Amino acid sequence: MKIRTIYKLFLGLVLSFTATSCEDFLDVNADPNNPSYIPVENRIIGAITMSNGASQWRASREITAVVQYAASGLRASGAETWNFSASNFFWQNAYTWAIPNCVDLVVQGQEEGSPHFAGVGRTLEALNFGMLTDQFGRIPVTSAYDGVSQVNLTPSFDEQELVYQLVIEKLDEAIAFFNASENAKGLNQAGGDIMYQGDVNKWRRFAYSLKARYLNHLSKKSNYDPQAILAAVENGFNADNMDAEFPYLEGGQATEANPWSNVGYGGFTSPTSPRYFSYTQFFVDLLKTLPVTNSAYTDPRIGIIMNPAPADGEFRGLIPGEGVPGGREGNGPFFNGDDYGRVTGGFYSRPDSPFPFMTYSELKFIEAEARLRSGDNGGALAAYEEGVRANMRKLGVPADEIDAFWQAVLDDGVNAHFNDLTTGLSHIMRQKYITQVFNPETWVDMRRMDFSQDIYGPSLRQPSNLNPLFGPGEWMRAMIYEGNEMVRNGDNVGDNSPEVRLKTPLWWDTAN
Repeated sequence: MKIRTIYKLFLGLVLSFTATSCEDFLDVNADPNNPSYIPVENRIIGAITMSNGASQWRASREITAVVQYAASGLRASGAETWNFSASNFFWQNAYTWAIPNCVDLVVQGQEEGSPHFAGVGRTLEALNFGMLTDQFGRIPVTSAYDGVSQVNLTPSFDEQELVYQLVIEKLDEAIAFFNASENAKGLNQAGGDIMYQGDVNKWRRFAYSLKARYLNHLSKKSNYDPQAILAAVENGFNADNMDAEFPYLEGGQATEANPWSNVGYGGFTSPTSPRYFSYTQFFVDLLKTLPVTNSAYTDPRIGIIMNPAPADGEFRGLIPGEGVPGGREGNGPFFNGDDYGRVTGGFYSRPDSPFPFMTYSELKFIEAEARLRSGDNGGALAAYEEGVRANMRKLGVPADEIDAFWQAVLDDGVNAHFNDLTTGLSHIMRQKYITQVFNPETWVDMRRMDFSQDIYGPSLRQPSNLNPLFGPGEWMRAMIYEGNEMVRNGDNVGDNSPEVRLKTPLWWDTAN
């Protein structure tokens, strides 16, 4: 299979880098016996792969339990009870592997007269910086690796307001690169565009879609601009099969399989290392009730996402922080892990399940929120409906079941619900949660909504055995900086104590 050959080629390139320390990896002194030049057409796979596996997967793994997608089955496990230390990998991986691959693609694409490659690099670079700032707040951007200057091992940290300006600027620059008519090489000349196979239009629409995402994050700020968001949406994804997603493989090496699967490199869902082996009861409840009224209705996607319990055919999940055995009060004791909605084996966790950076469904929910906030209730409802239907089509739900679900939503009063901001947002955010499984973007939404039960329903509660730093009603707002950065660059990191980092809201998470 051609794509597997590309993966093996790229793995060799990665190993040549990762055999050394972070400093050596970014050393600008070239070894004449090991030339660093790689043709631009062979670099694109590195930027895509590292943005996924080294960056987004790590970001996802660190917050999946925080937003209550999944639980470990171990009582009081660290992530699901918000007991975090500085031993995270997202930060190090993003700055050591993902961002340098993206930046080099930008620099070399421009040097070689192939601006479309530069557009890919800028798009993914913006995505990486966006994911980083959304978990940490202040991050290095202006003093980060630029592909030209000597590497700065003690970079200064930019305030998040500036970071957001720079992310939007990078996306605008990417769009300009994609609009260039003269290109020396096609994006998929060497088969390295494993996401869009050289389709520049889809890459351009991905950049516009990301722009809409990051503009929409500013819903608490006075400069929130629904019309700017909708302008980006207009040029973003406009149909099924446009999702920006990483194509994992089945039957290959562990590193080629989805890391949430039972054979993926993450290994955290295997029976011998069950970091997150069950979906939570909160997630199950979202799939068994309708928004706002919380009327009982089983979403047709539930059996596609997870398996029912062999004991009684019911769908149930774990309560974060309680572990197994147990279960929800009234369900009785279920000691077999299979009696909970195991993470492995469902739509999002098969070996070949793609891992999206961003989807058409997400963009429609962004559009729905922007229209609702601007007073266009009818347009918001139409965008919301398309977001729901698009995700159901993606998961393979039969058309008659999609129609039946939507009729139930109509019968439950959705038209009236979209005449109110809170109840309209409840529809949008609950459905967006269901469609964004494992994506770190969900933590952004839940913080923007202040973890409101009016939005997410009565099942959203603080975990059991909670980190004692948190009092009633307090939710985790940011991540601790990675330990190596603290050791090497502590003056710029500042106070990295859990009581400050975990509880202090980011810039966009405060109103002005």
